[in-house]
Amino acid sequence: MSEKLPRLVLSESIDLPVVEASGVTVRRTERGSVVLVVGDRTAEVGACLIGAGGELDDWTVLDLAALPGWPLPSGDSQFEAIAADGDSLVALMCEDPPLVLVADTVTRELRAEIRLTAPAGSLLDGQWDDASSRGEGLVFLRGGRLLVAQEKRPRALIEFGPVGTEPQGLARDDLLGPGESWEAPSGPVEFVPLSVWKLKGAAKKALGDVSSIGTDAEGNLWLLSDKSQRVGRLGLDAPLGPDDDEVRDLDQIWDLPKGAVKPEGIAALGDGRVLVVLDTRSTSGNGMIVTRPA
Repeated sequence: MSEKLPRLVLSESIDLPVVEASGVTVRRTERGSVVLVVGDRTAEVGACLIGAGGELDDWTVLDLAALPGWPLPSGDSQFEAIAADGDSLVALMCEDPPLVLVADTVTRELRAEIRLTAPAGSLLDGQWDDASSRGEGLVFLRGGRLLVAQEKRPRALIEFGPVGTEPQGLARDDLLGPGESWEAPSGPVEFVPLSVWKLKGAAKKALGDVSSIGTDAEGNLWLLSDKSQRVGRLGLDAPLGPDDDEVRDLDQIWDLPKGAVKPEGIAALGDGRVLVVLDTRSTSGNGMIVTRPA
């Protein structure tokens, strides 16, 4: 994009308890909200309550690799995204292999191993083979479906669901509400693309890749681009139908604050504040709370 864009304002630099932070989300319950963060080096998930005044409480860490039956090495997990429902489920997504692991953080058990595939004849046939260009963002959807952001080739939003599931598209009503549980499968399962919306036009020009996605309490979708150092917000007032195939326009686009190093995850905290996590080898200053300019 040639025109000058407004720049997000750095409100606070914070320390996250994971190295190489790659994914962040907010669990919204009826009693309050919790920030969850993961890095791409281990299966350790950091959790932090959001206080009544918006302040972040102390962090605790749960190592999901310690759960019985965890299928990946504890020190070489390569997680790219995290999602959480309003209850006790958390999901971590790998790019290679394309896998989503769903765990219950209360019962401390692995619930599901979801393989994300694109069989011959599917909507992503031949476009899901590059190990460096698969899922980078993850959101739970109602009906046991997943919304996945593909990083590049193509830059796209993808509705994934179990084999044989009818596509439903993406609307605000598809996002989980506060306290709502996700309808998780059990054990090893395969999910396939049900709908694919590729970035085109102004949206594609604005975001050179899609490094992360997240939602806010108002039902908007946030997209982060590491390559372009930008954030875009997509309102879902007009749903993305299962027969649609593109996203051409974003409601708003901002540049990140200068000096953002390898932004890899985004989560809306509320009250106009957005947390962007940085893929650095340090746990010092690897989180940026940003706000929109006045």
